[in-house]
Amino acid sequence: MASKGDKVRVKRPESYWHNEVGTVVSVADSGKYPVNVRFQKVNYFGMQGTDNGNNTNNYAENELDPA
Repeated sequence: MASKGDKVRVKRPESYWHNEVGTVVSVADSGKYPVNVRFQKVNYFGMQGTDNGNNTNNYAENELDPA
């Protein structure tokens, strides 16, 4: 069970942050993807000329490994 502040590695293959290490920001009580993870690098939206990119995403417990 992940908890706030834990470092985790993403196992979801289709994720932009696959195999990257991030920090758990919050864990919801229910839902399909209850774990919110923040990363250092922003995703491709930040590279397309927009003001900023996204550096968080939600994951299921089984898509994360402790780092």
